[in-house]
Amino acid sequence: MKILWLAAVVWSVLAPPAQASKSWEDIRCKCICPPYRNISGRIYNKNVSQKDCNCLHVVEPMPVPGNDVEAYCLLCECKYEERSTTTIKIIIIIYLSVVGALLLHMAFLMLVDPLIRKPDAYAQPCTTKRTQR
Repeated sequence: MKILWLAAVVWSVLAPPAQASKSWEDIRCKCICPPYRNISGRIYNKNVSQKDCNCLHVVEPMPVPGNDVEAYCLLCECKYEERSTTTIKIIIIIYLSVVGALLLHMAFLMLVDPLIRKPDAYAQPCTTKRTQR
């Protein structure tokens, strides 16, 4: 049963759904734009190259009219981010494997412990005698 559970966890880590794979890219440009006039602040993400990581390439659709685009883009802070999702997945699998092995070891010890323990020959049973008055 535990093996099936562990296999399901490993499979869900290795094979994410098709919709989620778009949001878990290894590279992205993230622009954080604060509120501007009557427009609320937003965070924009897009998979672009490092040289194209700026407000003009990432913020789509542009929430301001043409003459305010430059002022709006000056407020936005864009950062290029790179990460290795493969390394993250491998670390998670190793961690879950170690935790699973420790749980199996604990269950094994809980089952074997009563068989290994023998009653202590020198211990006296606790019996109390009541005396009649």
